[in-house]
Amino acid sequence: MRIVQPVVSTARQITGTVRDMARMREVAQVLAQHGFGAVVANVDIPGLSTADLASVETTPERANTALQALGPTFIKLGQVLSTRPDLLSPAYIEAFQQLQDDVVPVPFEDVRATLVAELGEQWESLVDDFDTTPLATASIAQVHRARLKDGTDVVFKVQRSGIAPKIRSDLNILHFLADRAEAEFPEAKALDVKGVLSEFDNSLRAELDFTAEARHTRRFRVAFAGNPEVRIPDIVEELSTSRVLCIEFLDGVKIRNAREHGSDMTVVGQRYLDLTYTMLFEHGFFHGDLHPGNVLVLDGDVLGVLDFGMVGQLTREMKDAIVSLLFALERADHRVIARIFYDVAVKEERVDYDAFETDVIGVVEKNWSGTSVAEMQIGRFLMDVTQAALRHKVRAPHGYTMFFKALLTTEGLAKALIPEVDPLKAAAPYVQQMIADRYSKERLQNEAFYSLVGLGTLGRRLPVTLSQFLDDLDKQRLTVTVKEATDPERLDAEDRRQNRLIIALFAITAAVCGAMTWEVRPFGDVPVISTVFWLAAAPLFLTTMTMTLRNRG
Repeated sequence: MRIVQPVVSTARQITGTVRDMARMREVAQVLAQHGFGAVVANVDIPGLSTADLASVETTPERANTALQALGPTFIKLGQVLSTRPDLLSPAYIEAFQQLQDDVVPVPFEDVRATLVAELGEQWESLVDDFDTTPLATASIAQVHRARLKDGTDVVFKVQRSGIAPKIRSDLNILHFLADRAEAEFPEAKALDVKGVLSEFDNSLRAELDFTAEARHTRRFRVAFAGNPEVRIPDIVEELSTSRVLCIEFLDGVKIRNAREHGSDMTVVGQRYLDLTYTMLFEHGFFHGDLHPGNVLVLDGDVLGVLDFGMVGQLTREMKDAIVSLLFALERADHRVIARIFYDVAVKEERVDYDAFETDVIGVVEKNWSGTSVAEMQIGRFLMDVTQAALRHKVRAPHGYTMFFKALLTTEGLAKALIPEVDPLKAAAPYVQQMIADRYSKERLQNEAFYSLVGLGTLGRRLPVTLSQFLDDLDKQRLTVTVKEATDPERLDAEDRRQNRLIIALFAITAAVCGAMTWEVRPFGDVPVISTVFWLAAAPLFLTTMTMTLRNRG
């Protein structure tokens, strides 16, 4: 019944937050103090007064401070949003890029307790040496160096005790706030706030399960097994679980420090670009967070890659769309670029295509020198197109934006740390090979054969289907189902009015019954029955008044 839908909806939202209402109140206060009070202004949070929701102007710096104050889940959200220039302005992107996990190391007693809980008491019998001082700390896990009995140097990545329920609680609160944001700011729907949060939710929950990172690491090891210039750490399976990951230790320096340690930066730079472009353009399965902290330079200028918790993947259709974009760019066919991007993008509502095409062509001309794809910043170009499209409520799917950001990160790191190499020149052979493969004779023949098979199947079905359609039409058996499109907000308002009416009727009925039974006094002079009816009527009247004041729809 639709009449109970508002109650069910409210209950569903409360379920995610009521388990930790104190945390919800803390989040609401911090958001209000930093300019986001409108998101929680109409939410009934026990212990939170309207005075706490003072109007404060929102700025990138305040948003940064708010996320930092709210802890690991919100910091990670900010870090993810800093990779989404399709959603945020450059000022917010820059502010969120400064977010860092500032965490206190977990005492070794807690680390050992987790190791025992996950691996059993016997884990120590397999370890010859374990450094109790952490090698690195982060909001989700802490890393310790160790040596196994067989002499293998490893690191243990141990999840912080109790972090999983805290993150899940914060994710529930974020989903509640996303609902509030879309209710208060209709334009948030065009940005797909709920969709972005769902992707973040899935990604963060996956990070809590170290088996996913182990699986990704094994896949990259297979992909680069024959490449002597790249080293992917091995996973020690018998010492790895969903909360503990035992990984081969790679002895090297971070790529940002390689120059001062005497590495040949021309070699390092070329290998870094080959590594990333191979993942992006050839494999289509790529590291989603390849910042300088996750790339090591080992002896012989071999590159070591760490932290495969976040990965991206391109389907064949996505790779074809990207190749078509680059091929159209090579041919200086700007209108085709706009068309391809429009076809793969998500459209929330009707789009003025002419205005969209004009803006995209303007971005192309700004980035395009008129000579070769090899002479432009591909990542920057793709992100600029994404931002231009967003002004028309045309949004690139997450898989594309992750790919675009990875390209942009690669180009930016190379220019900042390794000026000896040219990322544009290094990318050219990969782009040209993608284009050649996409439009090769063999590929076109395969696609033509696939299309012919599909047409053959359609050709066989069409006569029978058309005959059935004409027969139904002739015998007047053809039916058309029509569904009325109704505004959800209007339906919700109607539901609230009906609920108030029903509660009010119950209250009036109870009051009338109380009056009618005034003379019925089976227990002496006290009108017990009448009193019971009036006691039932009082809270019903109070509930009706409260609902009326809160919802005037």
